[in-house]
Amino acid sequence: MFGRKIMRYKQWEMDQITDFIHSNVNDGHILDMCCSTGHMVEELSLRFGNQRVHGADIHLDSVVRNRTLFQNKFHHISNGFYKENKGRFCAVTLMHVLEHVDHPIALLKDVKSLLTDNGILALSVPLERIRGDAAIFENILNWGRGKYINVHVRKYGYNRLCDDVKNAGLKIISHRYIHGFLPSANQKRFANYSLILYTKKP
Repeated sequence: MFGRKIMRYKQWEMDQITDFIHSNVNDGHILDMCCSTGHMVEELSLRFGNQRVHGADIHLDSVVRNRTLFQNKFHHISNGFYKENKGRFCAVTLMHVLEHVDHPIALLKDVKSLLTDNGILALSVPLERIRGDAAIFENILNWGRGKYINVHVRKYGYNRLCDDVKNAGLKIISHRYIHGFLPSANQKRFANYSLILYTKKP
């Protein structure tokens, strides 16, 4: 709520990705991978319609919750998910996920398998000064539990993200910086909130 309604940087990020997909994808199904609360699914649906936009998450409780709130189709990421949906989506979004996983290249390869030929993967990562500073509320909660574990496994910058994407066999189209305070800023800056990388399956 804070990043979408008050400071707005999360909303700017969602708007940029939605606009890019709208400009580069003519038809076909769109998937928000690791959709969590379903806010990105909702944003995409406003532009592309409920029938075209899907959500998927590894947490079954998120999937069940979203199925009750939205009219979209939500998938549980479990055994068989990648095989059943191979080559199905013309565009996939993967937002603020890679910094949480132990094997990002393996995940990117799995996500690539979901894309049609020349399908687009739009992914975003936080641009942190110190690993975990973009997840300050989550990290404070962990600290309060008496067992501190940083929720972010790695800190990404442009070069590191590009390396992981290339190693997964994806082609980079372009990138975009999202500033924490200035909606139109698109430069490498200390106060940036995130980096969006637009890629495609060759």
